[in-house]
Amino acid sequence: QSKGPFNKAKKLFPVTTASINLKNGRIKTAAFEQALDHIQIDADLVNKDGTLKNTRLNIKPISFQMADQPFTLKASIRNFENIAYQVTSKGTVDIGKMYRLFAIKGYQVKGLIFTDLVLKGLQSDAMNGRYGKLQNSGRMTIKELNLQSDLFPRHFLIKNGIFSFHQDKMRFDEFNASYGQSDFKLNGHLNNVINYVLNDKAKLKGSFKLISNQILADEFMVYADPTTTGTAGSSGVILIPENLDITFTANAKTVIYNGLSINDAKGTMLIGNGALALKQTGFNIAGAQVGMDANYKSTGTKSGLFDFHLTAKEFDIARAYKEIKLFREMASSASKVKGLVGLDYQLSGKLNAEMFPVLPSLKGGGILSLKKISLMGFKMMNAVSKATKRDSLTNPDLSDVQIKSTIKNNVITIEQTKMKVAGFRPRFEGQVSLDGRLNLSARLGLPPFGIFGIPLSITGTQEKPIVKLKRNKEGKLVETEGG
Repeated sequence: QSKGPFNKAKKLFPVTTASINLKNGRIKTAAFEQALDHIQIDADLVNKDGTLKNTRLNIKPISFQMADQPFTLKASIRNFENIAYQVTSKGTVDIGKMYRLFAIKGYQVKGLIFTDLVLKGLQSDAMNGRYGKLQNSGRMTIKELNLQSDLFPRHFLIKNGIFSFHQDKMRFDEFNASYGQSDFKLNGHLNNVINYVLNDKAKLKGSFKLISNQILADEFMVYADPTTTGTAGSSGVILIPENLDITFTANAKTVIYNGLSINDAKGTMLIGNGALALKQTGFNIAGAQVGMDANYKSTGTKSGLFDFHLTAKEFDIARAYKEIKLFREMASSASKVKGLVGLDYQLSGKLNAEMFPVLPSLKGGGILSLKKISLMGFKMMNAVSKATKRDSLTNPDLSDVQIKSTIKNNVITIEQTKMKVAGFRPRFEGQVSLDGRLNLSARLGLPPFGIFGIPLSITGTQEKPIVKLKRNKEGKLVETEGG
């Protein structure tokens, strides 16, 4: 019997007297050959005055068996305004058989959960940090838990893991898991677990050490195509839950993102407010040691925002061109360039559904240091050599050159840059678009000291540069708004 309104905001609950008593119950469906049997349910729900405060649920107990594996749950919950709970659970649940029995759509689950725990306390104590008044203890063990959902079609497998409870804390001990070709080993704890369960506005907090041999980041993209390996699928960015506040100290031997192999990644990863931040992260990419701070946030299932600060004291430009897809996209003219360069650059922008930067949205700037390189096949310098009839400028070697630039709306703006090549002193400045268009002013300082020089204008594209012996009077390149 139940009469009256339910309104959580107004703290109203129907006046209710309800009880259920079932002995030796049995559930059998056409979806699964085994039955859930020996079902015992003895429960009461009572409310006498129509308030949340005076609502009481008493489960004494719920128990069942499947394939001779018993499970029992007892619970007493009072005052739904400030929940006082006492819950005990002991037994084994074969999750896979449960899902097959009830034919739950959208998920495929296998695995065993063993419970032996006691939870007792008051919601307000959990909310206000009075953890000494809580009496939460026991453990839950997971074996071979395999989850597959329509949203993330690759299998998430928890090979084994022990969750132990103490007060507001849930500890993870030797938590071994894999997702597709990615593997994880977690040790750490979650805080505020009880408050998180009882209050939909509460945040789950925690701290973990994560060790991995390989993380294939592309696999975690929403709607990732399960038939592809090492590449993004049919669109969807990585989603970060809003109600987490968790720190990972991570050590991954290999991280693969968009076909790019990142090795020996170490650093701190912070997850909070639906965003992910990497702090003091170091890794090896294309043979170069790189340092990075980065932030990422999804803005939907198919878009996101990022920013990062990247430093690399020295890397092989030819190897980077070969191994880094983004580098090839942004520096197509460097296909035959050889030598060592350094980089200190900061970028921010949007990500598309394949987690790839939307080039017109990129904003930032920094310094590219040419340590010692050979501009073999660099069409712009060769065009300058041909126009000025100075053969020594063809395929030149450069060292100790710093190129300062900024990026905005698909255009790279380069500050005045000076060089020394075979006695000549060229300098240039201007704009280069990310799709290869050129609008540069240059001056070729003549030996011995570059006091006298030849003015140059460089337009056209990186593939087909047009060099004229005159000052550049062209307007700026047309920008592409990136939002």
